[in-house]
Amino acid sequence: MISDWLKARLDSLFSVDLRSLALFRVLLGGVLFVDLCNRAVDLRTFYTDVGVMPRDWLLAVNGLWRISFHSANGETWFIAALFAAEMLAALAILVGWRTRMALVVAFVLNASLLNRNPMVLLGGDILLTCLLFWAIFLPVAARHSLDAALSQTPPPVDNRHRSWASAGVLLQVMSVYFFSAILKSGADWHNGMAVYYALSIDGYSTALGQWLKGYPLLTTALSHWVYWLELLGPILVFLPVFSRTLRFAVMLQLMLMHTGFIFCLELGPFPYISLTSLTTLAGGWIWDSLGDWRARRDARRGPHGLRIYYDRDCGFCLKSVLILKQLLLLGRAGIAPAQDTPRARKLLEDNYSWVIIDHDDRAYLKWPAFVILLKRSPLFAPLGLLLSGQWAVPPGNAVYDFVGRNRGGFGKLSGALLPFHDRPFETGPVAQFMAGFALVVLGTWNFCTIHWLPERLYAFLTPPLRAVRLDQYWDMFAPFPSREDGWFVIPARLRDGTEFDLLHPERSGVSYDKPAQVNLEWRNIRWHKYLERIWSAQFANNRLHYGRYLCRNWNSTHGDGQQLDTFKIIYMLERSVPPGETPKVEQNVLWRHGCFAVPSDGK
Repeated sequence: MISDWLKARLDSLFSVDLRSLALFRVLLGGVLFVDLCNRAVDLRTFYTDVGVMPRDWLLAVNGLWRISFHSANGETWFIAALFAAEMLAALAILVGWRTRMALVVAFVLNASLLNRNPMVLLGGDILLTCLLFWAIFLPVAARHSLDAALSQTPPPVDNRHRSWASAGVLLQVMSVYFFSAILKSGADWHNGMAVYYALSIDGYSTALGQWLKGYPLLTTALSHWVYWLELLGPILVFLPVFSRTLRFAVMLQLMLMHTGFIFCLELGPFPYISLTSLTTLAGGWIWDSLGDWRARRDARRGPHGLRIYYDRDCGFCLKSVLILKQLLLLGRAGIAPAQDTPRARKLLEDNYSWVIIDHDDRAYLKWPAFVILLKRSPLFAPLGLLLSGQWAVPPGNAVYDFVGRNRGGFGKLSGALLPFHDRPFETGPVAQFMAGFALVVLGTWNFCTIHWLPERLYAFLTPPLRAVRLDQYWDMFAPFPSREDGWFVIPARLRDGTEFDLLHPERSGVSYDKPAQVNLEWRNIRWHKYLERIWSAQFANNRLHYGRYLCRNWNSTHGDGQQLDTFKIIYMLERSVPPGETPKVEQNVLWRHGCFAVPSDGK
């Protein structure tokens, strides 16, 4: 009796809902695509041989274990091709097209990208790679995907999925917080000063964060809330009693915490990736409740269900309505050939159009039929309202007629790109064995990072995990927020004698004063992280390559008299102080560079 209860509890605790996995998949593909777009702005700078990190220096720093396909060629076209391939994989994940293959491609290329330039890595980058890894073993395309729409293998009937991979992804999501809390051993987290000092890092703190820092009672309360939420939240999520209530409460509080990060701190994609991961905690009861609410709302619209009728003689038409039903979340809509229903057949033959019959038994054709599907979609209803005006009907019908006249060509294209398939949604026993093995290895690794297991075991696991970028270490603001912050000034001289700040050539002269908002001094979060690491002793030998990059970048666009001659890289170091005290600023000359001379020791 007890064993049956325990088994049922374990099934509940380590299972994920297929609808939650669908949301997780969409957000995962979306955040990956946006991250790649943001990285692509500095593609040439951070990932090619003419940027700040040529491959010969990378090999000296990375060693042989950090494998990177992006290091196979240092030219811009090659890196751009790899970026394009990963972007396409991200979009395929988002819509659920050949999803498992897309996940494998995205995981391999993302791990390779992280290994190409360790100086621009952010905390969320490793988490994103871990989520891609676990998604490979999960049926993330079983609901609301192109794969589900075109599958000739029936998707799983039960919305609840339990496997080694489901346990792995849930434990992965919670490990970020639990191990981070264990590493937060500094006094700041226990005396309530941690949030104050985190917001004192001007390079990350937003205007709202700077304002919040002025309320010490609130920052003290937030420090304790964050610490205990991260420490106890994962434990509460896996308690076998009151699991629905506790899991939902922890999920909402963690989402609230990351929303606060978005508004108060410049942390790049990390909070968005974390919000994506937390969707795996959403229980099936949430979707069931929303489904019941939609059913009651549809019943008020009329006694009949939404029905979609297509031309039986058009394979492309069938694919189109199957895809629309999946992607627009119209799970209750019926689909049938128009030829089987006299009313729909008559409308099809007279108007050469598909037919949508709404809950009130009203029929819609061509473009208005598409709009009514949008309006009945729980996700795209606002777009349907926007397109429901009469102004949209003529161009919309023109597009529909164009597709109708050329449906033979579209049919051939869909046959090549979107064929019906019988690929299974769930992975087999071999894949689940791999997931179980990975769960044990990654769990062992995480306990090594907090020194609960021998250092020799950590050293043994490090090379293979770093190669595939599953070497997670959740130390954000741990053991305490950094007390050191600052900004850069690069006083430079042109060959004609003009002096200016290379970081702000639009300004006259050189100013060492603290900027009004330090977090706006960086081009983006990855430039911030790169320059932050330039200042550290660990990457001091990259300052030469940054200097050469600055010379190339300026001199390639300026004539003889305006050529950059010499400059210094100065870091204005400011140490955070308790409330009421005035911080002191130190000038640190990190590097001296001559664009037309071979640098000596850089000092």
